Amino acid sequence: MIARLKAIGAVAFFLAFGAYHTACFIQYRDIPAQYKASAYTGSNVFWFARWKMFTGLSRYHTVPEFQGRTFDERTQVMSEWTSLPMEEWYPARWESGYRWERPAVYTRPNVQVKFLELACERSGASVVRLLKHRWKATLGQRDQPKRNHKIEELGVLDCRRRSAKPRGIRL
Repeated sequence: MIARLKAIGAVAFFLAFGAYHTACFIQYRDIPAQYKASAYTGSNVFWFARWKMFTGLSRYHTVPEFQGRTFDERTQVMSEWTSLPMEEWYPARWESGYRWERPAVYTRPNVQVKFLELACERSGASVVRLLKHRWKATLGQRDQPKRNHKIEELGVLDCRRRSAKPRGIRL
């Protein structure tokens, strides 16, 4: 009798465990994230499905680019936008890429400003900007052609009218 109750309890546990993970999978595949509060707890019980520990599949490739313009005092003309060699100036790299390639740079303006100020200091440009190049990824394929390539301007900084350096952000 006790062995039968243990078996029923184990089966019920594994069914509940499987149902929860199935629900997490269904919640995870809905992009963009739809955080809905549970009727029972008042919070999102599927937080585990949205938690990305180290990696996750991305449907897009995202590559940042820093560009600068200089002002010629003699002719009083601004130059065209030229790409800045941030990889040469700041070669320190994490396993997942350069520091300015992290998603926090795209979403947090205070972090963007810090990287734009670094580009100002190093390049001697009058104006710098951060562009985000994004194109659709083909999952399961090594060669990634640039399909649906989009360029978005994330931030522009006038190096001549720079504010005080932001505090509390250590890069």
